[in-house]
Formats: sequence, structure tokens, C-alpha cells
Amino acid sequence: MGTRRLLRLQLGVLLALTAVASVALSVAYDDTHRRPGAVRDRTAPAILKVAAARSALMSAHLAARDHMDSGLTDEAGTDETYRTQIAAAAQSLSQISDQQVAGEAGERTLSTVISLLDVYREAIVQAVRHAERGALGRAWFHSADTILNRGETGVLSRLDELQDDQLRELSGQTVFTGSRRAAWQVAVAALIALAVALVAVQWQLGGRFPQRLNPCLLAACPILLASVWPVTWAQGTQRLLEEARGELAGVVERQSGVRAGRGLPEGEPDAAGAVIAGAPEAVTRAMDATADRGTGVAVIVAGGLAVAALSLAGLQRHLSQYRFPS
Repeated sequence: MGTRRLLRLQLGVLLALTAVASVALSVAYDDTHRRPGAVRDRTAPAILKVAAARSALMSAHLAARDHMDSGLTDEAGTDETYRTQIAAAAQSLSQISDQQVAGEAGERTLSTVISLLDVYREAIVQAVRHAERGALGRAWFHSADTILNRGETGVLSRLDELQDDQLRELSGQTVFTGSRRAAWQVAVAALIALAVALVAVQWQLGGRFPQRLNPCLLAACPILLASVWPVTWAQGTQRLLEEARGELAGVVERQSGVRAGRGLPEGEPDAAGAVIAGAPEAVTRAMDATADRGTGVAVIVAGGLAVAALSLAGLQRHLSQYRFPS
């Protein structure tokens, strides 16, 4: 092959591989570092709000049951703990409507839960009002308990369904899926191919020109080696995403073991809420740790442009300095 044709082929290969490596690495890196913000700002709060509403409902129900069992049926009605917890549950549900990430199905579930909560609150009021009449008060409380705990149609079951949908959204944002793995494999393969091509071009040029090493191509090598940093940062971010998912899934899993009514530990009305403590701070801390890595895409693009410019300068020097037969 003629020297001019070889130089043009080498330049084309280097520029093509640089473009593929830069684009693939940018896409894979951007996908990794867009996800922490979504988890921190939307998905995690939505999951924790559902958990808080569920906890408040269980604590309120326990307080109402204890109030009924105590025989205190004066004009004060339900006790302060019940009123505080049921208000907290209503507030969380109101906030969830603006934050839930389960789409239209989640909106329908929330609408049903809010309607059922109104029915539940009225049943508790009637239970306390008729507590002195024994059977009638117990019947109203049983109705309230059924509304809260009934099979697949109770308030808690519907909240669990909403939570499951939100956890699936969380998995989609945090799991290192096959498509994401493939994107990184393409990026790494292109970087390796570019490194091999740079070495091969240096070797071929050394056999045809007096100057064995091309300074521009040599300067491109450390830039290419620096691509290890974005890959390492992305691995760290993925690890933090998985830790956040584990923290949130752990909250839901631990909470699922705490049930309303008889399942709540005696004397511990806040047992359900205790499983949430610390989770928001832990998730926010993990996601904030990735914030300074978001500029990596600009660094990758700049590095790709630098390698392309050095490759062009290094080979154009030979093309313009010497005259070859066509």
C-alpha cells in the first residue's frame, strides 16, 4: 500500500475510533450520572412518603384500638395520638399525589386510598361514639379494621401495591441492566481499539519515516489513559445507586413486617415509624456524593476532541511535509 494511502487510512481509523469511543463513553457515563438526581429528588421521597403514610396509619389504628380497650369514652373522642397520626397520614398522602412515580396506575391507587381513608376515619369516630354500647362500638371498629387491613382491597394493601410499583421504578433507575452493561462494553471496547490503533500507527510510521515516534500521537496516549477516571467514577456512582436502592428496599421490607392492629408491639406506637428513621439522610448523602461527577461528560467530549486534533495534527504533518506518488 502506498504511503499516502496508508496515512489517510490511519487517519480515518483514528478519527472514527475516537468518535465512537467518545460518543459511547459519553452516553454510558451520562446515563449513569443522570440517575442519582432522579432517585434523590423524586423516587426516594415518593417511596418514603408512602412508608410514612403507612406507618402513621398503623400507629393511628393502634392508638384507636388502645383507646377503645381502655374504656375512655368521654366527650374528648379519640385520643391525641390517634389524631396526630391520622393527620400525619393524610398529609403524607396529599404530598404523595404530587410525588408518586407509579404513573396513572399510582394516581388511581392514591385516589382510592384517600377515599377509603375518609371512610375509615368516620368508622373510627362512630366506634368511639358508640363504645359504651359495647357490640355496636366493636362493630364499627371492626369495620374500620377491615377497611384498613382487608386482603387486596384494604388501605394498607393498596399502599403496598403502590409501593411495589414505585420500587420497580427505583429498580429501573438503579439496576445495572443488560442494556447499560452493553453500552459500557461498547465504550470500553472502542477505547481499547483506539489504544491499539495508536500503537499500531506509531509502529507503522516508525518503519516508514526517520522519526520513529510521532510527538502528537504520543501526546494523545495520556489523554486516552485518563479515560480510566470516568470509568472508575461511573463504577462508584453505580455502587452508590445500588446502596440507595438497598436502603429504600430495606425500609419497605422492614416495614412490611410491622402490621396494624394486633401485629404492632404493645406499648410501641411508633414501632412502624422507627424503620424509616435515617433513611432520607442516608439516601441523600449517597446521591449527593455523585454530584461533582456530573461534569464528566464535558471532560469526555473535550478529551475526544483533543485526541482527534492530535491525531489529525500528527498525520497531517507527514502528509504535508512529504510528497508521495499517488
